[in-house]
Amino acid sequence: MLEKQRFLTIAEAAEFLHVSETSLRRWTNSGYLRCFRVGVRGERRFLVEDLLEFVASGKVQQEPPSTASGIIADTVSQERHLCLFFRNQVEQWQMLRPYLVEHLGANVPVLYIQDSTPPERLMELLRAEGLPVDDLTGRGLLRIIPPDQAYLLTGQFDAQRMLAFMESAILAALAAGYHRVLLTGEMTWSLPNAPGAGGMMDYEALLNPLVDKYPEVTIVCQYDLRRFDGPSVLDALLTHPSVHVASRQVAGFYSLGAASLRRKEGFAPSLFRFSHKE
Repeated sequence: MLEKQRFLTIAEAAEFLHVSETSLRRWTNSGYLRCFRVGVRGERRFLVEDLLEFVASGKVQQEPPSTASGIIADTVSQERHLCLFFRNQVEQWQMLRPYLVEHLGANVPVLYIQDSTPPERLMELLRAEGLPVDDLTGRGLLRIIPPDQAYLLTGQFDAQRMLAFMESAILAALAAGYHRVLLTGEMTWSLPNAPGAGGMMDYEALLNPLVDKYPEVTIVCQYDLRRFDGPSVLDALLTHPSVHVASRQVAGFYSLGAASLRRKEGFAPSLFRFSHKE
């Protein structure tokens, strides 16, 4: 008989429950099953006691809930700087929800830079997921701030200053003893023609070395396709290793060499049509 306080790896937990590792990932991403994250890669560990309670609840017999069409995977290099492309608030929440629920449910710090989503609506959505929003904000695990406290702190956008801001948020979380941190922002702050917004994609590209430097961080950039034009969507594709659209996850073009691709004539329209096919 296994000790109830023993930790199991995801492979051991899958064998214990007689389910797939994919099912375990979906259950944990959706907040159905508690797990702990260890190491710089944030690998999942499960308490035997939690697995026994999960079996007793009957949820193990249910189909694992979809997490934004199964888009969250363990491909860490592609899953730590990503962009979401959405066309309405419902799509936005469907794609963003797994990241917020999984991180906050595990008591991981989340910094949310909001623009078009009112903070009250965001907190209402989180409460609907059963998260103790007041407690999380009181403990500093959930911070919701406007663009003028981040991107436009000095009255205009500066890529290097914003990069330093993000790094300071990461270092603060690590110094507090946390092993992971989620940073997410609504990119509509740059519209229309916010001061210095021309440097936004240079900043996006610089985030890739940052997440390589700090494996503990996940950065999610949110793009409303109703607000951004074709060239802007192309730039986002070229500066993110991973892209999430309504029905699936696709690879971004960052690894292909953003500078050369951005200069290719006629490339933007075809990619823009592709993004809207979703």
